[in-house]
Amino acid sequence: MTFPAAPPPETPPPQLVRVRLPGHRVWLTYVLLGLIGVVFLAQLGSEALLGGDLILALGAKENSLIAHGELWRLFTPIFIHAGVMHFLFNAYALYSLGREVEAFYGTVRFGLIFLLAGLSGSVASMLLNPSPAVGASGAIFGLIGAEGVLLYKNRRVLGARSRQALRNVVAIVLLNLFIGLQGRIDNWAHLGGLVGGASLSWFIAPLWAPGGAPVFGGEITLEDQHALAGARWLAVVGFGVLLAALAGFAVAVWR
Repeated sequence: MTFPAAPPPETPPPQLVRVRLPGHRVWLTYVLLGLIGVVFLAQLGSEALLGGDLILALGAKENSLIAHGELWRLFTPIFIHAGVMHFLFNAYALYSLGREVEAFYGTVRFGLIFLLAGLSGSVASMLLNPSPAVGASGAIFGLIGAEGVLLYKNRRVLGARSRQALRNVVAIVLLNLFIGLQGRIDNWAHLGGLVGGASLSWFIAPLWAPGGAPVFGGEITLEDQHALAGARWLAVVGFGVLLAALAGFAVAVWR
């Protein structure tokens, strides 16, 4: 006697699951925007009252003055701008990019990347650009590098979305570097900030993984597996030491 073969098991229908990206409260971006805004207003006030931009004179990246002890000029240019359009362009870039990077990285990592990438841009500019320079562009390029590293490290969980976003990041970098070839724009500061921000982010960027099993019509929340602790703080310290060594070399060259 023969029996009919059992029907094959039904393939369960595909589940549609939303993925919720981790997010942190954004506030430091607005503080930085306020700071560069106040500094720029002080620059305008100085010009109106004193007939010259005292803040620019005291804070711009000026290689010979840095080499003779005015080391603050590696830091202060991050918050100083050379004109209205320069200020507005960088303020808009920080507003657009900073909120996203801070939301994904968290305030502490975002702040470290902004400041250390800005210093990386100043050091690179001192090594390779003899002209005075100011602007937050180096730090902003560092944020672009940080976003690129985040997308690359999390490409498996982000899928096609990551690949498209990475292409957009590369296109933005290339376009801005090309624009930097026109006129008096410090591309070395841009490249220094980009490399500095990407390098630091490689060690401290969030690494996301699903935090729970998906349910039909539900969502997966990604969780950060690489909190800023332990070895990642050592990486920050190591980056700072390397940056200080490069700054020392630049000072020695200009002396």
